[in-house]
Amino acid sequence: MTATRPPGLPWPARVALWDRALGAIRERLRAAGMREVSTPVRVAAVAVEPFIEPLTAPPGYLATSPELAMKRLLCRGAGSIFQISHVFRAAEIGARHSEEFHLIEWYRVDDDLAAARADVEALVDAVFTAAGRPPVARWSTFAILEIVEATLGLRLRGDEEADALTRLAAGVGLALTGPGLAARDPDVRRLAAWTAFFSEWSDRDLDPWLADRGGGVHLCDFPPALAALAELREVDGSRLAARFESYVDGVELANGYQELRDADEQAARFAVVSGLRDAHDLPTLPVDGPFLSDLRGYGLPRCAGVALGLDRLLMIAAGADQLSDISLALGTPGR
Repeated sequence: MTATRPPGLPWPARVALWDRALGAIRERLRAAGMREVSTPVRVAAVAVEPFIEPLTAPPGYLATSPELAMKRLLCRGAGSIFQISHVFRAAEIGARHSEEFHLIEWYRVDDDLAAARADVEALVDAVFTAAGRPPVARWSTFAILEIVEATLGLRLRGDEEADALTRLAAGVGLALTGPGLAARDPDVRRLAAWTAFFSEWSDRDLDPWLADRGGGVHLCDFPPALAALAELREVDGSRLAARFESYVDGVELANGYQELRDADEQAARFAVVSGLRDAHDLPTLPVDGPFLSDLRGYGLPRCAGVALGLDRLLMIAAGADQLSDISLALGTPGR
């Protein structure tokens, strides 16, 4: 006889949880001096990323993130802002994935990643409190390449080219594969290699390390190839991405950047990502020209930004196993 899975939180409890959590989040971010905004869900272009696929909504797409729209507001002098937005990503379906979910996204003008990480901790604690749970007992911050060395015994600089990284990875039992590794452009090959490395390493080594550690963890100082929309900075003589990812009880919740402000560099990174997508025969995505124009024209103020998955945070805070346990969706596709 097949066991029947429990149905998740009762509906009244779900509604109460969402209400308390949304109120606590808004209270915390407003107290930090941020103003709430609401940007369009249907957009002409999304941030071009290797393996995040938008849902089409002719003549454009459903937003995968409010990031580019919020940065255009920042360019126009909005000041520190936040948003709790519905976002959409094709084929992300599973216990901890959904094609439609909620992102809390915020930007601190004239601030840095230390303040952004403190925001993550404060929001997690606020939502845990709203769910009737004590705050996370311990938060730790690690350089991601230090954890690579701790789990693999492999010391990496972060700037290794594709062939060198592939050889080093093979020496510790990680097979890096994919059509991007055969691309003619060395920048595309480098992105393909580092993307494959972190995917394989995360599944085999990082996830167990995080599960054993428990609590809250920030991983920072990413290799330059994985900078995405983050600035590069000098760390102990190396150029690394000013980027972090945050986890609670082994579950990834947030991604933060010291935001890149150079339009030419951002355009070049989008081009490399597009090259990797081409190698994988993924659909060509338009680059958001008005966003790049605003970076060049108005200019983006110095700022730190974070995107945090609200549904996952509520799932953890409620002690649930999957998003459907806390979702308010009633038969919505992708849930």
